[in-house]
Amino acid sequence: MNTALHTSQDSFASASALDRAVVVATLARIEQGGALEDGAELRQAFAAAPTRPLQVQQRAWLLGERLGVVAELARWRRATRLTAFLLALLLALAGLLAGRAVLGEGRSINAIAAFASLLGLHLLMLGLWLIGLLWGLKGDSSHGDWSLGRWALAWAARLPPDRGRYAPELWQAFAALVQRQRLWPWLAGLLSHSIWAVSLTLTLAVLVAGFAFQAYALHWETTILSAAFFQRFVQWTGALPALLGFAVPDADAVRAVAAQHSADAAQQRAWAWWLIGCVLAYGVLPRVLLALLSLARWRSGLARLAAVDMADPHIQSVVRRLDALEPPPQVVDAEQRAAAHPAQSPRDWGRTAAGAVLIGFELPPQTAWPPAALAGAGWVWSVNLTGSAEEREALRARLMQAPPACALVLVHAPGSPDRGTARWLRELRQSVPDLAVLASEAEGAARWRAWMNAEGFEALPLMEQAQQAMEWIAQRNPS
Repeated sequence: MNTALHTSQDSFASASALDRAVVVATLARIEQGGALEDGAELRQAFAAAPTRPLQVQQRAWLLGERLGVVAELARWRRATRLTAFLLALLLALAGLLAGRAVLGEGRSINAIAAFASLLGLHLLMLGLWLIGLLWGLKGDSSHGDWSLGRWALAWAARLPPDRGRYAPELWQAFAALVQRQRLWPWLAGLLSHSIWAVSLTLTLAVLVAGFAFQAYALHWETTILSAAFFQRFVQWTGALPALLGFAVPDADAVRAVAAQHSADAAQQRAWAWWLIGCVLAYGVLPRVLLALLSLARWRSGLARLAAVDMADPHIQSVVRRLDALEPPPQVVDAEQRAAAHPAQSPRDWGRTAAGAVLIGFELPPQTAWPPAALAGAGWVWSVNLTGSAEEREALRARLMQAPPACALVLVHAPGSPDRGTARWLRELRQSVPDLAVLASEAEGAARWRAWMNAEGFEALPLMEQAQQAMEWIAQRNPS
């Protein structure tokens, strides 16, 4: 059990802010149908984390591990990578086919048709993404429907095998969380632009290789359009490639192909470089730059996910239950303390309680266990705690499964009790109301008595000798 808890704490500590936020949001959706049994997870989070937001996150993480949500999140991440890779491979194949279609067996290429076939779909999808970006930044949840990145994430969430029980809640929580922070355009854009960049880079490589090692004649044909239209088209589309140093066909080259004259080698090189420059300037570069921009905006947005929304009603309900684990404030007046912490009788615990248990608390390592002086009490079982939260939780679970009639806690009298000791004793009294404390040595027992009085444990018996403890046990657990 200790190993499992340490593993859980390590996985939580290494989890990203996004993973923690997604698990918290998923648990909130799961608990819409009713609160989960989380007593053990709540106490572990309370003991392990220093602040309420971290306690809320760790409680959700522990529950997520128990319900398989954390494992489903890891599966979804792997499935998303696989889906994105397959989409990139598919578009890369499409890019290769587009390049080979332009550089087919014929040595005559319609330049305008080649431009449309190489960049048409990309420019259309880019325009749709830009529209989606505007809608997404305004909070419209439909903005990602046209994005390859959105498709990759949605498909991965629904792909078998090993799809977990709470996969739908995980996807819904993730989508709502990212949408609330207005990060959908950037996450979907990061995936989409990266996939398109790979495809267009391969297309560009095919073009360069084809033009480098084979001779092609580029031209344009039309029935209703004028030569002036093509001159303006080449001038407009060639403006950005020209800034990057690419050659652009001039008016004479356009008129030459319009008149179906054979262009010279220099003009043909200008046409080839124009087409290559257009694919680079309007295809590869925008996708690479937008992918980098999306990555930067996505990373900057992740910082907002680290903050827990403490105003959320579900979070507030968890916080109230965490607050209930806090020890009550110290009361100065002794009579008020006795009223606030009345002594409880074994009869109040119920008829199922039976037997006595011995609990050692943070004793020196050399202490023999169980002590010989307490061997004749007929203990149902005994346990020696070193003080770790995992051991305390294991003890509480065992007491819940088989509640004893009474318990004796053996403490190291020279030790220094602290706030954690008080919290543990209060939790122990909830499981075993009939409780007593035995100091291992007479020296220091008075300090423990004073501390117990200050913490509201006046009614809790404190023995200084083993014989006193044996008599106390005998009265409550007669043989």
